[in-house]
Amino acid sequence: MEGISLLSKLFISMVFPGLTDWKKAVPVLIVGMAFFISGCQAIVPVKKAVVKDAPAEQFALADEFRQRGELDRALEVYGAYVEKYPRHENVVLALDRMAGVYSKKWQFKKALKFYKRIAGKYPAYARLSAVQYQIARLLYLLKEYTHSVDESFKWLEKYHKDPLRGEVLVLLGDVFKALGNNVQAFNSWLKAKETWRGDLKIETELNNKLKELINVSGIEALEKMAQDASGSEYAPEIHYRMATFFLEQNDLERAKTAAMALVRSTQEQSWIDLGKQLLERMEEELSVRPGVVGCLLPLTGRFGIYGEEVLNGIQLGTGMFGEPGEGPDLELVIKDTKGKPEPALAGLEDLVHNEKVMAIIGPLSSRTAVAIITLTQREGITETGDMVFRNFLTPSKEVKRLLDPGIFEMGIKRFAILYPDNSYGHFFVNLFWDRLEEMGGTVAAVESYDPDTTDFADQIKKMTGLYYPRPHPLVRKLIEMRTPEEEESRLYPEEPEPIIEFDAIFIPDNFQRIAMIAPQLVYHDVLDVLLMGTSLWQSPELIETAGDYVQGAIFPSGFFESSGESCVSVFSEDYLMDFDATPGILAATGYDTIRLLKHMMAGEGVRTRGDLKEALLECRDFPGLTGNVVFDPEGEVEKEPFLLTISGRRMVVYR
Repeated sequence: MEGISLLSKLFISMVFPGLTDWKKAVPVLIVGMAFFISGCQAIVPVKKAVVKDAPAEQFALADEFRQRGELDRALEVYGAYVEKYPRHENVVLALDRMAGVYSKKWQFKKALKFYKRIAGKYPAYARLSAVQYQIARLLYLLKEYTHSVDESFKWLEKYHKDPLRGEVLVLLGDVFKALGNNVQAFNSWLKAKETWRGDLKIETELNNKLKELINVSGIEALEKMAQDASGSEYAPEIHYRMATFFLEQNDLERAKTAAMALVRSTQEQSWIDLGKQLLERMEEELSVRPGVVGCLLPLTGRFGIYGEEVLNGIQLGTGMFGEPGEGPDLELVIKDTKGKPEPALAGLEDLVHNEKVMAIIGPLSSRTAVAIITLTQREGITETGDMVFRNFLTPSKEVKRLLDPGIFEMGIKRFAILYPDNSYGHFFVNLFWDRLEEMGGTVAAVESYDPDTTDFADQIKKMTGLYYPRPHPLVRKLIEMRTPEEEESRLYPEEPEPIIEFDAIFIPDNFQRIAMIAPQLVYHDVLDVLLMGTSLWQSPELIETAGDYVQGAIFPSGFFESSGESCVSVFSEDYLMDFDATPGILAATGYDTIRLLKHMMAGEGVRTRGDLKEALLECRDFPGLTGNVVFDPEGEVEKEPFLLTISGRRMVVYR
């Protein structure tokens, strides 16, 4: 037994008690050891070791695909991992990653499905607050707004101090904004801004959101938002918006209350100054003198003749020459602009702030809080202020009436344009040409001239091919086209014949210039073409000086004293009696404008300038010498001009 150790002997005696033959025991010991060893090998977790390593490698591979932007492959590997190892500790993280990938791919419904699966099966998941935030966010992106609101409120109740609280509040504001609930949106964003205090970028974004919300909200929402904003930097802005809103609605008492709240809501001097300005404006509006109308007119200087005509019409309309007219007695406060901007602005300030007039008649535009009825043709003037109205014929309306489709029905489609090289001429040429092209007409010739010239020969010759030497082939062709009668009458021609390739000539200038141009057209054999002009052609002097040369000519007008209307006849007779002159469109427009104001100010509830503005906008078809008066929302009068023509020694309405 020398080869058997003491430990072996001990083992044999324990396993086989009573066995003393150690040599016989050795084989038994070997067999026993074999069984012992084989038994130990049967419980070694070989397969468990394989399970422990493979999921980690597969999860890492999916993460690698995701980080490299190979999103579809990442989804495939994550999906295989979840399916193969459903109980592994990283399964919930794999589901989270898959939801994020689907969200990145804008597949919001699939992303939402995975986030809901996590929320339902893994309530102890460490990132559960982020998952539930994503559920609310995806519902918003899918336009399921009410469900998004519910999820957001649940989140806010459950996670009071979670770092995502600020993002949830921003999201909640976005959802309420989408639902049209500006009050709740404001409240949510205001809380979010407080949460994000110190993050300059997000604070700026939220500040822009809040200010935009204030600017687009109606008065009811603003009143509720003011309560939430009390003590915040947004309180003065809300009160200012409310005050201006009430001013626009001409609700001066509520505007005053809002302006006072603005002053009390802040210590910032700029806001306080704005509030005081609003209060001063309201006091001025309430102190306006009813029945007092200002007139800003050029009574001296180069435009004095026009200002005097307007004033004559205004005075006739007030009834100061014997006829009381309609409405209350009016007081006129007249300021001479001298046709210059400086006196006009000074007069405006005086009329508004010192004379406290209810309205102003004149050519000036302004953003002051007084109704101004302008008598000017300048396009876009009513856009300069919401209290600016125009009661006058505009160039665009003149051109539209002149190029009535009926003109084309007469076979007139080719036009020439002869215009003064000044702002008036250029403006009308552009309007005329654009309108003509819209209607399918063509411009065959166009020439400009110096506004001070009296000789138009060069321009007429250029329009008719007489100015430049003609090529011989063209001369031969013209000779071949002559009839025997024309050949006989031109045996000894002294000058080439004009080539007239147009049916009408448009000349945007005044009647004095037309009286010089028309005879020269006839002198250069420009015959049988229609002459077309603007309202500046309307004058008896045109017939007196060039009547034989403008027969059949047509031009637009806003007023025609020989229209046959009884009211026009009475006005013309009164005007002739009082001023020893025939009234024109300026006098008629002044007359119509003052009578319109009298009528409006006689209405119940017209106490302030704002009341008058609303009354003018609501005016419908007030009868006037220049047509029925009605203003569009921009303050432009909606009147169609007449079209006049010259027949014999008279101007008549063109039929």
